[in-house]
Amino acid sequence: MGTELLTAEWIKLRSVRSTYLSLAAAAVLVVTVALSVATTTADDWAAMDPRDRSSFDPVSAPLFGAIFAQLVIGVLGVLAVSSEYSTGLIRTTFATTPQRRKVLLAKVAVTTALALVAGGVILGATFLLSQGIMANGHGGVSLSDPGVFRAVTYAVLYLVIVTVLATSLGAITRSTAGAIAVLFTLVFLLPQVLDHLPQNLRHDLMRFGLQRAAASAVSIHPQVDTFSPTVSILVCATYAAVALALALFLIGRRDA
Repeated sequence: MGTELLTAEWIKLRSVRSTYLSLAAAAVLVVTVALSVATTTADDWAAMDPRDRSSFDPVSAPLFGAIFAQLVIGVLGVLAVSSEYSTGLIRTTFATTPQRRKVLLAKVAVTTALALVAGGVILGATFLLSQGIMANGHGGVSLSDPGVFRAVTYAVLYLVIVTVLATSLGAITRSTAGAIAVLFTLVFLLPQVLDHLPQNLRHDLMRFGLQRAAASAVSIHPQVDTFSPTVSILVCATYAAVALALALFLIGRRDA
């Protein structure tokens, strides 16, 4: 995969309005939720029950908006592939670069690099802003506190994982609506289905759900029925790895 291919994919990504709209929407979602949670926590901290204080997660709570922002970032990854199929531009791309797997890997590399930088800036700035507000009520933490830097890092990494997953789904379905529907199902609907299973199965399987695993990964107080944060982020990465492997397999065997 040469720099020319990466440059071409970067030009495609930055030349469309949806890229900037998606990043702006993600930033607004994350910051709005963080400000709301941080302000409420600072106002209520003094009157909060000691048990509620001990169970409150000062990292995952203000970053809750990332749950919704992941879909916005995911749409960006989907469009990087599906838009070319819908316009027919993919035929030109494959004619120029017959190694289709290299094309897909270039798209994944460019979208994930953007997600890494944008996610780091958005979530990093949001963390500092929210902790500054919560510190007024003595509920804030710093990056040097145990587990905090890991939680913030995994939050950024999770957005990267979702981007890989979404870009791969775009290549698998070759449809914007189809890929977004599958992504929405994996993130939101599948956990709801698992939550209605018999109790013994629910406790065993819920931890493998994408949303539950992500919540555990970005928390400094993971729930007892989840995997450890590191194992949880690996569970999330498995979704992306499987989708990417399937996309690489299919893209070389189907007509454009």
